[in-house]
Amino acid sequence: MSKRKLSAEIRVADGAGGLRPVIDQRFEAGPWFAEQVIPAAKAKDWMAHVKAEMEERGWNSSGISQIEADENSGSISIRSVNSSSSPTLLLVWEKPRSGDLSVKARLGGTPQMSKELADSFMGAVRERLRTSATTVVHRWDMLTYEGLAWRGELWLGKNLRLGPPSRFPSSLLGPQVVIVDAMVEGIGRSGIDANFQSILREIQIFLGVVLGIRATLVRPENGWVAEFDDKNHPIDCQLQSVGYWEVGSARTFPVKGDCASVARESVTRPGTGGRTDQQERWVPEDIEELWLTFKRLPKEMNDNFLRAGNAFLIAQSMWPDQKTAYAAFHVVACEALKPIGKRHDRLNIYDVIASLVEPIAAMIRFTSILTCGCFLK
Repeated sequence: MSKRKLSAEIRVADGAGGLRPVIDQRFEAGPWFAEQVIPAAKAKDWMAHVKAEMEERGWNSSGISQIEADENSGSISIRSVNSSSSPTLLLVWEKPRSGDLSVKARLGGTPQMSKELADSFMGAVRERLRTSATTVVHRWDMLTYEGLAWRGELWLGKNLRLGPPSRFPSSLLGPQVVIVDAMVEGIGRSGIDANFQSILREIQIFLGVVLGIRATLVRPENGWVAEFDDKNHPIDCQLQSVGYWEVGSARTFPVKGDCASVARESVTRPGTGGRTDQQERWVPEDIEELWLTFKRLPKEMNDNFLRAGNAFLIAQSMWPDQKTAYAAFHVVACEALKPIGKRHDRLNIYDVIASLVEPIAAMIRFTSILTCGCFLK
């Protein structure tokens, strides 16, 4: 690959109120004190472990990369102190497509980083990579949807719970909240955060298909809030934070049985059930089985389902204002479930279901729900 130096200058905060340029170390001269090769299978993890080790030491970095079809390359400047002058470890990396990752390191900064400190950092990264070191921590977030209140707990595994909020609206129907608690594993804080976001997205799609609700992340924002007198006449209007906030002490991972189980209903497949006398959000009695079926899908089928579910949720967000787009995205959801390849272009909904059911007999329950929830609405 022909490496190209940027003609523009990139600057980042220097920790002292100013800016410093990001230097592309691939084009800088100087001796390399260390070189190593990381197998292709662990190349992505190496980058994550470098970031995790920096997080643990309180270090920071800046870098630049060139992404091409045949090869990727770049450089990273890792600083041990967040200031305008800092000992720095300079890394240059190259990775051909499907090839091993080559890394070279040298010392830099003002004052220059000591070789002992640089060796300590590089050794810690190698040890992390050798042991596949990960961390498991508690993460939680909130989803909101319109409908009946979520008043019980639902465990989708020992490390994942959907539970009730501390507050509910005064009306039977309205904007409701369900709290997601998870013990999340990842490489460093960034890896944990990324994995938790993936879990949240899976839950959003799963609840959308199985329960027919469009759950979105709770993100309070500023909005105008009116104040009324006893005759319902507006007397004031102020800009305030609008949205749900969970109250109470700092949250920890819940213990199973802390609250009652979420209400359940019996469902005969195909079908999604649906009671008319509900006072709270019910779930099908086999919802844990459906979740496990979804999580055990082969990666290709799992990805197809997530793409279809994402299109389904987009469609739901368009009703009733954009009815044509609503219908179009339902078609997109169906198309996303087709097996990959031109020979499958003419398949219809019945072929899609058959392709999902035949490899895994247990999928018949899940696909019947998807059919009812996604294509018959």
